[in-house]
Amino acid sequence: MELPQGFDLRNLRVFQIVVEAGGMSAAARRLSLTQSTVSQSISNLEAALETRLFDRDTRPLAMTSAGEELYEATRHLLQKAAEALETTRSGHDHAGLSSLTFAMVESFANSIGPLLLNDCRHLARRWRIWSGISPDHQHALMTHGVDIAVIAGDELDTVEGLERHLLISEPFVLVFPADYPSPMDHLQFIEDLPFLRYSLRSAIGRHIERQINRLRLDLPAFAEFDTATGHLAAVANGMGWSLTTPLCLLQESHQLPHLQVLRLSRNSFSRRITLMARKGEMGHAPARLAQAARRLLADRMSTIFQGEYSWLLESSRIPSETVEPPSPEPQAAQVRSTD
Repeated sequence: MELPQGFDLRNLRVFQIVVEAGGMSAAARRLSLTQSTVSQSISNLEAALETRLFDRDTRPLAMTSAGEELYEATRHLLQKAAEALETTRSGHDHAGLSSLTFAMVESFANSIGPLLLNDCRHLARRWRIWSGISPDHQHALMTHGVDIAVIAGDELDTVEGLERHLLISEPFVLVFPADYPSPMDHLQFIEDLPFLRYSLRSAIGRHIERQINRLRLDLPAFAEFDTATGHLAAVANGMGWSLTTPLCLLQESHQLPHLQVLRLSRNSFSRRITLMARKGEMGHAPARLAQAARRLLADRMSTIFQGEYSWLLESSRIPSETVEPPSPEPQAAQVRSTD
C-alpha cells in the first residue's frame, strides 16, 4: 500500500507532541519549531488522512475521535520506529563491518598494532592487516586496495575525499652508539662515524633526505636500511649514527641500552602519523580506531620512555581528540619495510 504524501514519521511525531503538550504553541516550543510550522505539519497530516484530528473550536484544543485513534496508533508506531533505529545502530556497532583491510606503517604496526586490533576487534568480523612503507599504503588507499591506513608523511594532505585523524606528531632525534665518546646535538658530518640512512623508498627516508638537502649537508652514502629494526641495530652495533623518531625507538626499545639518543638543538623537524580513510565508507570505524590508537600510544610510550628518556614522550604530541592534521610543514602485514 502506498502511503499518502504527508503521512510520515515526522508529521506523526509533531502530532504526538501537540497532543501531549496540550496545544500547538507549547508543542512548537518543545520541538524548537515555529508555531506556523507545527500548524502546517498537522494540516498536512489531516489532508493525507482526509479527516480532522482536532476540534479547533474548543479551548483547550481537543482531539476528534479520529485523532484519539490515531494518537494511540502513533504512540506504538513511533516506539517501534525508535526500537528499530536503536536495534540497527546497536547491530551495526556490535556486528561491525563484514571485513576491514587495515594498513599501518612499520613502527606503528610493531609498537601497538596487535594491541589496537585486540582493542577494536568488534569493529569488523574479518580483518586483513598490512604493514610496510607509507607510499605503498597511500597508493592502496586511493585505489581501494585498503580501507583504512596509518600513514607517515604529508603527500595526501591536499587530497579531497579523505577523512584524517592525527595520531601523533613526533620529533626527529639523533642516535649514536652507546659508547660513542663525543655525540653532537646538531646535524653535521662526523668524520669518524658514518651516517646511516633510511631507504628512500620509505616516507621517513624521504623526509630525512629533504631536511639534509635543505640544510645543504654533505653526508656521503654508506648504508641505507629498509626497516627500523635493521637501521637501529646497525647504530647500536657501532656502524654509524643517524636520525630516527620516538615511534621507531618504541618499536626497538630493547636497543635503548645500546644507544645514545639526543634532541636536535637546532634545525629540528618532525613528522606526523595520521590515520586516513575514504570519507563516508567506513562509518565510525576510523574515528574509533584513532581514539584507541592515541590512548595506546600514550600508554605504551609512558611505560617505555621513563627516566632519561621521558623527554621523548614529552616532545611528542598526541591529540586528545580527533583533529585534522595541520598544513604541511616546510619540507625541511609484511612487517619488513619501514615507514
